[in-house]
Amino acid sequence: MVELLNKLNNIQYEELDIDDILGKRESDPFDSEWMRVYREIKELKKGKKFDDTTEIEKKAFVTVYEKSHNDELAGYISDDFGLIADGKVLNYADEWLDKLAVCYEKAIIPCGEL
Repeated sequence: MVELLNKLNNIQYEELDIDDILGKRESDPFDSEWMRVYREIKELKKGKKFDDTTEIEKKAFVTVYEKSHNDELAGYISDDFGLIADGKVLNYADEWLDKLAVCYEKAIIPCGEL
């Protein structure tokens, strides 16, 4: 996860149309897929003990906020990193979640169709 977090530094935030990205994330297909994966992971977490991923989320938030000065974008990306980290800890396999992680590996903020 550290390597993935470091990729956040490679994104050219000043060149982004943040409003467009946020709009695409809040619309389908992105929103419905994100929520589907979130619900499935939440269900898997019930009654299980596993490593807490909040530190990863915090690091993602701080990195993005420092670069973009946009708390909404930082929050969404932080949530993505929490989802990815929880998926790894729980050995949750999902094609869409894999595509989400690949976007970050390529220093791209995921939105719209992945």
